[in-house]
Amino acid sequence: MLGRQEQGRKSREAAPAAPTPEATTKPQAKVQESRAVASIAAPLSPEQLLERIAELRKEGRHEEADKALAELRQRYPDYRISDEMLKKVERPK
Repeated sequence: MLGRQEQGRKSREAAPAAPTPEATTKPQAKVQESRAVASIAAPLSPEQLLERIAELRKEGRHEEADKALAELRQRYPDYRISDEMLKKVERPK
């Protein structure tokens, strides 16, 4: 018969180890982090979203800007974007 210490040691050895923080992939961690921040962050106004979209365009991140602009238009269908801002946020032709 095994002593208490020996039984405890054997059960700890047999139990699978919990995943370490290093085991979590970086992209997965980023997604989890962004979801956590989004859940507590105040929603952005249409003006703030447009500024972010304009910044994405400046950085050449056109696919992201297109998706963000489509989302803005879906979320705020009655919001009128000024001609000046349209020049900044629409994809260059």
